[in-house]
Amino acid sequence: MSDVFSPGERCPARIELSDLQVFWLRRRPFAALQVRRHHDCQLEFRHDGAHGDLGQRSDKVEWWVRWTLTSSAVEQGTACAAVDDDTEESAGEVVCLLFEGHPGRHSFDLDQV
Repeated sequence: MSDVFSPGERCPARIELSDLQVFWLRRRPFAALQVRRHHDCQLEFRHDGAHGDLGQRSDKVEWWVRWTLTSSAVEQGTACAAVDDDTEESAGEVVCLLFEGHPGRHSFDLDQV
């Protein structure tokens, strides 16, 4: 049985960070997240460019793990500013959890599929 992906699903790519990358993410000033060694791509399936997952964040900065088949890096970035206008007012504001300028749909559109 093979996996069949439909539009709106997340990319199935995964990566294991090196010891140095894990150590570096743990040492970020004002780090807010527990660092994970394994990361799943958070972008829409069949996206263009490198894969990506949030590696660490502070109150003003995010560090994203980005990778291809041949390399990986941790890059400083900012959050996507998109807000889901289709949510009910009582539900509160739903924001995109990806990085600014990401390819494909916003995270709130992917979560609805």
